Amino acid sequence: MTLPAFAKDAFDQAIDLGLMAIFFAALALLVKGAKAWSDARAAAEETRINGILFVVDHFLVAPVIVLIAGAIGQAIHALGWDAPGAALWASLGGPATAVIAIFLADFLGYWRHRLQHTSLLWPGHAVHHSDTQLTWFSLMRMHPVDRLGTMLDLVGLSLLGFPIWAVALAVMVRHYYGAFIHADLPWTLGRLNWVFNAPAMHRWHHARDEKISGKNFATVFSVFDRAFGTFYCPGPCNVPLGVEATMAPGALGQYLYPLQAWFGPRARPVESQQKVA
Repeated sequence: MTLPAFAKDAFDQAIDLGLMAIFFAALALLVKGAKAWSDARAAAEETRINGILFVVDHFLVAPVIVLIAGAIGQAIHALGWDAPGAALWASLGGPATAVIAIFLADFLGYWRHRLQHTSLLWPGHAVHHSDTQLTWFSLMRMHPVDRLGTMLDLVGLSLLGFPIWAVALAVMVRHYYGAFIHADLPWTLGRLNWVFNAPAMHRWHHARDEKISGKNFATVFSVFDRAFGTFYCPGPCNVPLGVEATMAPGALGQYLYPLQAWFGPRARPVESQQKVA
């Protein structure tokens, strides 16, 4: 990436994050009133760590992931893979293709997320769960190992023959909806929660209690958690958040934790099969 391109990307990201911050701050003030300010102050240190991990993830890790995913896709097609859905998506037209791409991306993301809660991959994903003051910006807390797992979503959609624009749209929709469900809001969405994920629902997923956090894996559509027995949302979440594992403070501790867990005393994983008492 050239310096002008890097500068433009940094500027675009600053604008994007700024608009998101304004939107969610206004939403918090409307919902919580003056308490929104004290909650923001309480989350200041976690927000700082999220910011550091976001910068590293976006400018160093994500570009590498995109290159790897592209190389894998090219290698698969070079081996003669004929994407089974390419002709179908072309015949369906843009709107239908967009909806199906988002739906299938969330289906793939659901199972990838469950894999991240298994013993092997949990240490990398535990970093994302370590935020004890969950806000929309917690979405950006991503360890490089965890980010590598998201590559499965991109490769999966590509193998199904979706056009690049549909893949990009699915990524964008799930990104912004992901910020919404991470927001510190007590909303369950009522009857809409039969189909769509809600902030309260995802907050339960970030509970410190392992029996609860092994639930609610989808990003957009709650139908996947309902269909596969991992739905849990009794109401607004008011339990402690974070992980039981002990991590060193600061961003560096976040980066080192998976290595310590894999090659030292291992953190207990949050298995997707755990039941809520």
